[in-house]
Amino acid sequence: MRKAIGIRRLGRAISSLALVSLGVSAIVSAPAAAAGKPAIVQGATVKADRNSPTGYTVRFVYHNPHATQVRLAGDLSLLDVSTGNTRYQPEAWHPGRYHAGGTEFLRGMTKDARGYWSVSVPLHAGGLSYWYRVWDPTRSWVNKRIWDPASTKPRPPGESSFRVRNNDVLDAVYVPYAKKQNDPVLKERAGYELPISRPSRRGTVQYVPYTTILGDSGHYLGVYLPAKYDANRAEPYKVAYLAHGIFGDETDFMIPANVPNILDNMTAKGEIEPTVVVTMGNHFTGTGLDFASYNQTNAADNLVRTILPLIESNYNVSTERAGRAYAGFSYGGMAGGVVIKNYPTTFGFYGHFSGNPSLTSQDYDNIADAVGDDDLVVFLGNGLFEGNLNAQNAIADNFRARGFAATTTQVPGAHDGMTAGQLFTIFARDHLWSGSTPSR
Repeated sequence: MRKAIGIRRLGRAISSLALVSLGVSAIVSAPAAAAGKPAIVQGATVKADRNSPTGYTVRFVYHNPHATQVRLAGDLSLLDVSTGNTRYQPEAWHPGRYHAGGTEFLRGMTKDARGYWSVSVPLHAGGLSYWYRVWDPTRSWVNKRIWDPASTKPRPPGESSFRVRNNDVLDAVYVPYAKKQNDPVLKERAGYELPISRPSRRGTVQYVPYTTILGDSGHYLGVYLPAKYDANRAEPYKVAYLAHGIFGDETDFMIPANVPNILDNMTAKGEIEPTVVVTMGNHFTGTGLDFASYNQTNAADNLVRTILPLIESNYNVSTERAGRAYAGFSYGGMAGGVVIKNYPTTFGFYGHFSGNPSLTSQDYDNIADAVGDDDLVVFLGNGLFEGNLNAQNAIADNFRARGFAATTTQVPGAHDGMTAGQLFTIFARDHLWSGSTPSR
């Protein structure tokens, strides 16, 4: 066995980036408060509301006196488990309906005399994706999609990330569960996806600059460290490496899939040992940062030959396959097939969320020969509104036929980060580090 290593400093690179605790997405207008006027809270504010069908209403406020039009947007329209692809407005929520991506929700916002744009919407429990669309002639913005400027969530600087560069940024609002929602799925989501109440139990998220395997600098890795992370702990932390979908980047599993919140809550409940998470942006070929820049072979090579050595030499994480997991959403789940095919002994756990590996019978045999008598855990799943699990079940059967643990599941969701978060919850809670002894 290889000897576990402790943390080493990344030097000026990390020190230049603040370690940011996960927080709420709202800021208060100080000038208004100082002038004795009612304070205006920018961002998303969640309030209990007996008149809301979900028991809660969220008020979104964005300040831009120069804008001529602003819309709230997001994955906020509803799909019903009984009616399939028919879309409903948030006000039409009832049990069995879930906020879902795939069709952009748009709602006009109203501007007041001080340049604050606002709108209120009833939303159900969980971490829910949203953004704004802005028309601002002073910035030449026409229907520009922006991240909520009131957000306190960390993200990479500049415009090196795929989402920022391609005007596809996401944020999340966290809505509690109310009894009137009467839905165990939403109750469970609220128990994992909302920020844990005690700050001392929250992990931290930072974005670390690095150079890819192709020699491209200016890229970032997202790193989540669990609460009370100990760089000198005798037992290295187990670590999950998470890959985004075709239109995502290193922020996707942090927001809107809400992995930091999920792990904070799961760790506090004693359902998983403290775990480190690393996210990467796989749009790193050339300068286009477009659809063609996500090459799965390059992504697999970059992960195993560049990212793993960097993380393992700078953080107190496991260097053994039993302490490493790979999971990906959509194209990232598909890329997992290249990872397991080309590097079959690197990871002991695989999660494929709404994206399946493409493997031949010979590939399965080669993987089985390489893994030998060691354990391999494979988890596959998707959202109910994405279709059936026939393909996932066939893949699981191929792994089971070769003596490996493989399971499939489905959650009420569409092809979006909220579904990825639900699937990650099940993967982490029910499958990660199985057979290992937790250290808490």
